[in-house]
Amino acid sequence: MKANLHIHTTNSDGTKTIEEINALAIQHNFDYVAITDHDTVEGIDEIKKLKTPVHFLIGVEMSCKYAGEDIHILGYFGDDVEQEVRDYFNNVGKEREERCRKIIENLKNFYNIEISYEDVKKKADGVIGRPHIASAICDKYGCTFDEAFDNYIGNKQKAYVPYQVIGLEEAIQFLKNHNALVVLAHPIWIKKFDYHEILDLGFDGIEVYHPDQDEDYSENLRLLAEQHGLIITGGSDYHGPIISNRFEQSYIENEDLNTFLSALNQNKKTLKK
Repeated sequence: MKANLHIHTTNSDGTKTIEEINALAIQHNFDYVAITDHDTVEGIDEIKKLKTPVHFLIGVEMSCKYAGEDIHILGYFGDDVEQEVRDYFNNVGKEREERCRKIIENLKNFYNIEISYEDVKKKADGVIGRPHIASAICDKYGCTFDEAFDNYIGNKQKAYVPYQVIGLEEAIQFLKNHNALVVLAHPIWIKKFDYHEILDLGFDGIEVYHPDQDEDYSENLRLLAEQHGLIITGGSDYHGPIISNRFEQSYIENEDLNTFLSALNQNKKTLKK
């Protein structure tokens, strides 16, 4: 058995629907797939309607902040989520919409680039993010995706609008309060502090296998996970063709997968008591 535990869909900033993800999972012989869209669990209803041999898990990639750096954590709920979780992320979606409108205004004021909110919304079936804004810019002005970020909406550009995100420890506690396993996503992306210092803040696991983490890096993470008693997870962080990661590129299997599933099931039983 093998599992891809880090997948994005059109409900956030991916380009593939859940139906299309299902087809890819079958094509590449995956037994388990976790949908981990950015700050939304809107895929849950689509997942429940699927008729497929693939076991789909409901997850989320949650944005949070620690030591002045935006980092991501993965929450795995299993097969259902509470309404309070849906409500929380719906509010996050509204805040992202307001941010999108401000970025669009800045694009006009600073770069004389005119796109509408409707142009952007067409690109997103769910939570709106900067990739959808970049795509709308590319459609109208003929630039590449990277050029849109590098020249207009990247973190150091004038059109960029920061947004408030939840603190790391608060985010971990929120997920754990709502029946989720909590995993540190792609630690290689953390640049402003030593990620070792946060491993004992309540994480259940660490993403050992990811396309940006080579074999040596992953092996060091395995050792680190063992030292801290953390579950080993992995996934391709697939977004579709907008990012080079292939669907089948990173995953866990066999004993690692069994340990993950056992922890997920035990976590649910413990929290339901």
